[in-house]
Amino acid sequence: MASANRISRKRAPRKLGGRRRNHPKTFTPPKSPQSILAQARRNSLTSRRSRGGLFGAGSNNKITRSERQVGGRTSKYSKFGLIPRSTEPFEKNCFEKESFATGYVFVPKGDVYVTRNCRANTKESERTVYTVFDKTGKRTLGIRVPSDIYAAVLESAAATAETRANAVKLRDEKDLAHSRQILRTQFPLMPAESLEAILNHAFLKGSGRVGRTATQSDKRKADLAVEAHIRHTHTPYESMLHAGAGREEARNAVWGLVKAIKTAWEGGDSQPMDVLALRNRMVESN
Repeated sequence: MASANRISRKRAPRKLGGRRRNHPKTFTPPKSPQSILAQARRNSLTSRRSRGGLFGAGSNNKITRSERQVGGRTSKYSKFGLIPRSTEPFEKNCFEKESFATGYVFVPKGDVYVTRNCRANTKESERTVYTVFDKTGKRTLGIRVPSDIYAAVLESAAATAETRANAVKLRDEKDLAHSRQILRTQFPLMPAESLEAILNHAFLKGSGRVGRTATQSDKRKADLAVEAHIRHTHTPYESMLHAGAGREEARNAVWGLVKAIKTAWEGGDSQPMDVLALRNRMVESN
């Protein structure tokens, strides 16, 4: 009996809360996201090299300077496919530092007629067009096409330059007349000098301003252009900015006057004398 009690006492579990020994733990600082990404890239490169799939060669390829820099700054010239593969027929993408194909020349972007026709004529001849990227792989610099194609397009561009210029002029005049008609229809009481000022500013070709955007309707473009003109020329908005007010604060302060003048130009309820009195009060308060 005593023997059984001794055995049961030996097998009894230890009570919780007993004194435990403290084992010192080594603190490991957390890794930064950059170091985690760099390690993942290195592991991926090592795996690809072991499979012989990095450059299409065996696993004995040496790690190049470009490969060592994958985890950090992009190398000056990389072969790791940092530019997307083109899905278009007879088109390939390349870096600016890659060697030229035989008989090819570089065509810088900028002249739409030359670039478009070089691309189209090269494809029609069933030859490859190379789209050239800068060293970052984020910006295109131009294209590479056969030299005979480029020479023929330059000759055609020179022969049609005057005709194309006249066509562009007619198209610009048509666009300007269309914009003028929209403003006159929407704001029949707008002064003539204000209408011309808006056309020459907000609707100026190449300005990138609201009148030239393709993401807004004609009515919305006219509204925004007129509001901007009124704000800058018929309210104390500019003087408030010079006095140190923030843009949002100044916009909110003059919005009532902008809306009143705009309504008057539309032929609404606001009378010219009421608008003038409101503007005078704002000028005096500032």
